[in-house]
Amino acid sequence: MKSTFLVALAISAASASAFVVPPNAQKRNEIIGTTSVLPMGLFDFFNEDARKEREERKQREIEEQERLQQEILARRSNPKLMEEYEAKVRVRRALRMNGNDEAAEKVEMYNGSDVEKLIGRD
Repeated sequence: MKSTFLVALAISAASASAFVVPPNAQKRNEIIGTTSVLPMGLFDFFNEDARKEREERKQREIEEQERLQQEILARRSNPKLMEEYEAKVRVRRALRMNGNDEAAEKVEMYNGSDVEKLIGRD
C-alpha cells in the first residue's frame, strides 16, 4: 500500500515538472533573442498583430472581389469580351460533360485582362 502511494507521488511530481520551463532555457532565449510565446488560438484573437493580420486579409479579399466585379462589368459592356467569355464557358461545360473535370478546372475564366481590353491597354 505504501509502495503504491510512493509510486503515485513520484509520477505526479515528475509530470508536474513538465509544465515548468527550466531556467537554462530562459537564459538561452534571452541570449538568442527569441521568446517563448506560442500561438494559443482563442487568446490570439485579442493580440494586436493577429488583429492587423485579419484586417489585412479582409482588405485583400475586398480588393480581389472589387477587381473581379470590375472585370465582370467590363465584359458585360463589351460584346467581344462577352463572346470570349461565353466560348470559355462552352469549352468548360463540354469538358465537364465528358468527365474531364481536371481540364475544366484549368480553363481560366477570369484573367484580369478584360478591363485592360476595354480601356485599350492590349
